[in-house]
Amino acid sequence: MDNLGYAAAVFAAVVMLSGGAALANVCQTDHMMCGTTMPIDGYCECHTHGNSEGGTVVSKLPPHSRMNATAGGCGTNPNSPGCR
Repeated sequence: MDNLGYAAAVFAAVVMLSGGAALANVCQTDHMMCGTTMPIDGYCECHTHGNSEGGTVVSKLPPHSRMNATAGGCGTNPNSPGCR
């Protein structure tokens, strides 16, 4: 039984740590911002209300701005760093 508790604790730690990495960088487009796992200065996409916009990955959210979209795929740039 102790092994099961240990395995559950390790699994929970991995889930929590990987969830924090999901919003490590920010995708900044002309009109949208969203969290992304893409590398800094790489290509990214944000989606909201059926619209998609490509942008560039920055390390943090610019002052006085907020996330207003969700992360997208790699669109027309499937060979960009970080795209799979």
